[in-house]
Amino acid sequence: MKFGFPKEPPGIHPSTAALTRILAYKKVRNPANEAYYSEAMLLGVGGGLDTGYVLYQFQHLTNPIIVLGFRNLWNQTLTFLEQTAQRLNLEVAFKTFTDESEAEKALQYTLKKDDPAIVWVDKASLPYHSLPSGLQGMNTHQVTVYGRDGRLWRLYIDDLSIAPIEIREKIVTAARKKLPEKNFLMMVYKKAGALSKQDLETAIREGIYECALQLTRPIQTIGISNLDIWARKLTDRHDHMGWPQIFKDPKGLFRILCTVYEDIKLNGTEGFALRKLYSNFLHEAAGIVSNPALNGLASHYLQLANHWSNLAENALPSNIHVFDRVKKLMNKKYQAFRKNDFETHQKTYKDLETLAEKIEMTFPLNKHETYLLFERLSSQVKLIAELELSAARRMLAISRSNIR
Repeated sequence: MKFGFPKEPPGIHPSTAALTRILAYKKVRNPANEAYYSEAMLLGVGGGLDTGYVLYQFQHLTNPIIVLGFRNLWNQTLTFLEQTAQRLNLEVAFKTFTDESEAEKALQYTLKKDDPAIVWVDKASLPYHSLPSGLQGMNTHQVTVYGRDGRLWRLYIDDLSIAPIEIREKIVTAARKKLPEKNFLMMVYKKAGALSKQDLETAIREGIYECALQLTRPIQTIGISNLDIWARKLTDRHDHMGWPQIFKDPKGLFRILCTVYEDIKLNGTEGFALRKLYSNFLHEAAGIVSNPALNGLASHYLQLANHWSNLAENALPSNIHVFDRVKKLMNKKYQAFRKNDFETHQKTYKDLETLAEKIEMTFPLNKHETYLLFERLSSQVKLIAELELSAARRMLAISRSNIR
């Protein structure tokens, strides 16, 4: 079957990468330089960064689950894409459906018109991700569907892919149905309206200002305050949601530490909690809006990127041999995924699971060493919070004085 598939690099973050490639596929260009939009630009225009921290405990799961967020509106991707499209004068349609049959037919109709669609799916229900079945229904993800083979009932999707991933249509539909909302959400690009360089400058200013406001909101559980909460929970021996209380028995802690490493370094963040990508946006924006102060701010976020990377590395200290082995396997798994080498990806996942089971049976740190690890991580999170706040306040000052 012949169909178009983007030749551009796969991208970094699922939602921004998907929109970046669709715009290139539809030949939509940046009015400031006539090149295709960069993923960094879409991240910045959409509102940039945030910090999210939630530690869940569910009765049906043996161990807690940690969720970290780094993009603005990190748990509201529809709103993020909606406002990105609005600022860039892109006409897009968000569609929901009452059942899987209706959703399938609508997607088929869209693909017949050579219109790719971003669909919301449960990541753990896509077999090529090799995630535990216990995580199904808990991890909202976006993929782009570019083509369909009606004879074989197969779809061709982009999931940060260098080549199309061929998958049975029913599997994608089931992955859409598995999400708690069960509304089969999809976004279809319609067309790009006129956008001048001045319009783009306005979009950039709005995105930067929103990012600064979100990060500095004086409300608990929003913006940088999430980092203060996390730092405190890491060492609080009395709070029932403090890590010393939750992990009195270290069973489950290893998986949490792996998620911290994975979410910062590997899972749609370019290795730096999206801070390096945002730094790239600020550099690009500085030239477009003619404001060199943004270059200095970009350097600040580049430093923050390295601090986030160090935090991830220290969640699984490399001086503990088995932790170092785990990190190497996780990197190998993600590298295989990026190359569409799903055979190596699945094998590496199985090797990781075997190793994880051994570590969970015999955690390599005693109680005192575990608490020292919590203290070190807490100190790092506090430092990152201070640097994030400094950068966000500087961004807010620039927004108010120079670019609004």
